[in-house]
Amino acid sequence: MAYYETMYIVHPALEAGRLKDLIVSVESTVKDFGGTTHTIEAWGKKKLAYPINKEKYGMYVLFQFESDGTKNKELNTTLDHNTNVLAYLTTKIDKNQLLEEKSSLDNQLGLLNKDESKPTETTKEKISNDTSTEESSKTTESSEAESNEIEEKKEEN
Repeated sequence: MAYYETMYIVHPALEAGRLKDLIVSVESTVKDFGGTTHTIEAWGKKKLAYPINKEKYGMYVLFQFESDGTKNKELNTTLDHNTNVLAYLTTKIDKNQLLEEKSSLDNQLGLLNKDESKPTETTKEKISNDTSTEESSKTTESSEAESNEIEEKKEEN
């Protein structure tokens, strides 16, 4: 048996519950043909490099598993027939490239919903800090220019 990794992009409007159902159905497809699941990671909503089916964003899901290579066609057929899957790619990987499972799928999907709903306070703080840094640098530049003008006037006198 060999190790494989499938990255698939799901329609961005899919709700967390339906996304979980889709992920579980892909996992069950792999198990049905004798494969073993190693890691499933939901990466969240990301901007696509180019539009796919008129969509500019997609939900990325990484799926690592072990199976007989001849059975991967069933997985590809499952992904092809699902209208919520915009694109997918399955590649063969080495055993040392397997990722450790970070958290349960429910936790990952819960975090995705929180991240998409509102900007975090740290983001707001970062924006305000960037603005205050720009203002302080403008103030510093203007005070340096004023001091240079004063020195030039002193030299002329």
